[in-house]
Amino acid sequence: MATRAGALSYLAWRALVAHPLRRLFRRRGTGLERFRAAYVAEGLGPTTPEDRAIGEAASACVACGLCELGCELAVAAPAVRALGLHAAFRLYSRSVAELPLATSALAACAGCDGCDALCPTGVPISRIVRHLRAKVLGEGAAPAQGDRG
Repeated sequence: MATRAGALSYLAWRALVAHPLRRLFRRRGTGLERFRAAYVAEGLGPTTPEDRAIGEAASACVACGLCELGCELAVAAPAVRALGLHAAFRLYSRSVAELPLATSALAACAGCDGCDALCPTGVPISRIVRHLRAKVLGEGAAPAQGDRG
């Protein structure tokens, strides 16, 4: 019973005293500035509509590996081949901060678009790879050559 009363007292103190005082003295800024202050140090950044569209397209990947049969990754170094491009999709869907782990797989992609036709779920793999490569290398916008959707 004493523990419950202590917990309730603590919650009341935070709600009635601590939070109002913190709001009063908190540094103001735009929503984006506050977001960056809270999350960029953890490797999380704000997403753009393009990032969300790419993430949605990549979520259709079922990690079957069929795309890699018609890909230069088949002759790539074993470490790159073991990771595969579908792993880059999974890393990106979990956290943008983990995307640099897929740098070698993204760099091994020749951009030949051969994988797009092999995907049973219709994932626009070449478009996603261009976007992820630009993201991980900090190139800004990826070139749109051959984009199909």
